[in-house]
Amino acid sequence: MFGLKLIEEALKLKEVSRAPWVPFVGVHGGKLIGLDATEFLQSSKHIIHGITKAIQLYKPDGIPVMFDLQVEAEILGCNLAWSKDNPPAVISHPLAQGVDIISLNLPSITDGRIPIILEVTRELRKNNPDIALYGCITGPFTLALHLLGTDIFTKMFEDPEYIAELMQFCSEFGVKFLEAGCDVIAVVDPMTSQIDPDSFEAFGSPYVKPIFDFVRLRKKYSSFFVCGHAQQNIEVMCDCMPDNISIDENIPLDYVKDIALAKRISFGGNLKLSSVLLLGNELDSRKEALFCLDLGGKKGFIIAPGCGLPMDTPIANLQAVTELIYDEYIQQTTREMEHTSSLEP
Repeated sequence: MFGLKLIEEALKLKEVSRAPWVPFVGVHGGKLIGLDATEFLQSSKHIIHGITKAIQLYKPDGIPVMFDLQVEAEILGCNLAWSKDNPPAVISHPLAQGVDIISLNLPSITDGRIPIILEVTRELRKNNPDIALYGCITGPFTLALHLLGTDIFTKMFEDPEYIAELMQFCSEFGVKFLEAGCDVIAVVDPMTSQIDPDSFEAFGSPYVKPIFDFVRLRKKYSSFFVCGHAQQNIEVMCDCMPDNISIDENIPLDYVKDIALAKRISFGGNLKLSSVLLLGNELDSRKEALFCLDLGGKKGFIIAPGCGLPMDTPIANLQAVTELIYDEYIQQTTREMEHTSSLEP
């Protein structure tokens, strides 16, 4: 068992032969084909080439189609500052500049870079039928922050009705934006790490849960990605009922494991991005992968980086993780076969 089938089994909390491997290749795909982030993220041809290269190098069970949390913001009128080494950054906030929520429109399939995403999804699905494709969408709270800026934190207390209206729009936008053809829809909402559980239940849960409900109706799987110091919100995130919670190194993996499994939800993470995968060596990367595999176990766990891979992540480090995952599986299978043979008369 491998690829999509293995991920499905993990998401269903079934005991698996090994933890599925999902490298969050975003702009790192550009590095693999000699392009900067700006060139890479604006061409379906380049993204297909880069992700295909990543599949060849890292032998993943699943992989994101595109990892850029500014796609929706760009469609809605936010200005972006493009970078050679990172995804673009939002540098303007339409709602803080006098635009009314009512004037914002839900997306069509021809808006912004949506045609690029759809083309990439079609080609990757055709060429890799056994790999789980992850469609990443920007979570409602992060998208609301893109549109309003940091005023959102003040307005949560001064004008909660306005924020509720904005969050409702962002939730509906997320549902309309779901990438057709993907197996797992990942709602990536890093800014939820900036609010407390009570605020999350007021301004997060009511607007995220409908997205997961819609994904379930479409008979697909869902994941809730968060990064940063979001430990206080893990339980309320699980209460939104995604199929999976995915975290970064700021949150202890065993803490998430205990809460998620108790609520019948799978969990993923949390290979250290900067200190190990980017700045460490192959041995560091193998040790980190082994630590995560031992802690995560074989029920409901998907091993992955804590967030989108930095562009300059050394190929050798990621291949070391791949090799460790498969080596551990081979060694365990061998031990099980030897044990079975020893019991035979």
